[in-house]
Amino acid sequence: MFSQNEYLVIGRTTGKLFLKNNVPIRTFGFTNSLSGQVTLPGLSIEAVEGENVSIDFWNISQGNPVSLFCKEIDFVQRDKENVVLKKEEAIHHMEHGYYSFQAQKAGTYLYYSPENYPFNLQAGMFGVIIIRAKDPDSVALQPLNEILWCSNELDTKWHTDAIMGTEYDSSNKPIVLPKYKPEYFLINGKIATENKGLQALDHKNETVLLRLVNSGVYLHEIVFPSQVKLQLRYGNESSVTTLPDGCKIQLHSGESIEVLAFLENVGEKEHIVYHFNDPVLKKKVYEAAIPVFY
Repeated sequence: MFSQNEYLVIGRTTGKLFLKNNVPIRTFGFTNSLSGQVTLPGLSIEAVEGENVSIDFWNISQGNPVSLFCKEIDFVQRDKENVVLKKEEAIHHMEHGYYSFQAQKAGTYLYYSPENYPFNLQAGMFGVIIIRAKDPDSVALQPLNEILWCSNELDTKWHTDAIMGTEYDSSNKPIVLPKYKPEYFLINGKIATENKGLQALDHKNETVLLRLVNSGVYLHEIVFPSQVKLQLRYGNESSVTTLPDGCKIQLHSGESIEVLAFLENVGEKEHIVYHFNDPVLKKKVYEAAIPVFY
């Protein structure tokens, strides 16, 4: 029904995560079908540099209106007659919003619903846009393995039915929330420490393309052991800091980066360490050690 440059994104408020003791935690999310299960991150959108991408965003959520946004990509919003809107509008329950953008710069980007920020983002209404280089030969090393680590936090007090079941309000009145104190720290919708690692030990000589995305509210720091050699592919080089005993990538909320990871000299038992830092208190709240190899 859709070509590679036309995407249907459905905004839902009926997702569930099972993080501990098989107890469901309610989430929001983006899918591409009515029967699709909500995942974190949601639907991925892919394009090649120079291509135009069209998005039909269908909001079937029961709560307040929502919309789509990306910090690094300029979305153009149109009405159902294909006329460009002078002012972006949130999409109300059971209505469609029509967005488009040109894939100008290769890289990985976070898109999300900015309404009632950061509630919709923390609730799960986010996904990833991957723009690939037009000329693959322009990339000197083609990795055999591509990995996305999309990290975020989750405060269960924000995920109660009383809050997530807020009735529709056409004025988009902000939702009253308790103070943000996340209990879960996730990568790709799973507890961070459950991540199996970057690469199979038998394939340690193969280059890995690692896409890191901060879809949370906190500051995320990813510390690599000294034997891991990183090469920035796309993203802000100021996010990467060389340490005496390794390398650190620091991502603020909504930021992302792509790096090539060379693991041939890495010891079998080395770990990558994730730090989730409160940006207001400027202190580490949680630390997760993830093995490099599985």
